[in-house]
Amino acid sequence: MSPDFDALVLAGGRGTRLGGANKPELLLHGQRLVDRVIHAARHAGAVRVVVAGEKASGTLADAVLREDPPFAGPLAGIAAGIGAVQNPWCLILACDLEHPEAVVQCLLDNLDHRASDGLVLRDSHGYMQWLAGIYRTAAVAQACAELGDRLVNAPVRAALGQLDLADLPVDDETTNDIDTLQALERARRDERN
Repeated sequence: MSPDFDALVLAGGRGTRLGGANKPELLLHGQRLVDRVIHAARHAGAVRVVVAGEKASGTLADAVLREDPPFAGPLAGIAAGIGAVQNPWCLILACDLEHPEAVVQCLLDNLDHRASDGLVLRDSHGYMQWLAGIYRTAAVAQACAELGDRLVNAPVRAALGQLDLADLPVDDETTNDIDTLQALERARRDERN
């Protein structure tokens, strides 16, 4: 049985590798990328969904917050949004996940409290996919608070890497994200999306 959880969707980037495109607004099979992630979280049982990004990105969310200053990186987005999370556990997800349902289901199916602060997916190259994880809300808030003003443009691992986490190896397809025009075209050709 899954714990009560919310979701925090990171949607505040510049889309630099997409030529400056507004990544959350990009369409995949007629649906905005950010909305696909929000729907996946809600379908899995998220009580509340918070988006860290521009107001327009969170039209289907319960709350939208912006990191300060804007475009200060995903860790600053996590720090801005975690205060709006109301449940003990929080999915932290990138808005550009190609297969958000698979990511969310994998996390919820494998959260067994082996590590007290949560579970994060690890790709086949051994990289932790920090924006594909489920975390204890209080632990994330504390890790962000401890960094204070060092959150701006800091790597996500600066906070989340300090937590007591289990990691789950998955294939690269599960953790694919859409951060280049080539990845977007590949996803649009993939009928499984």
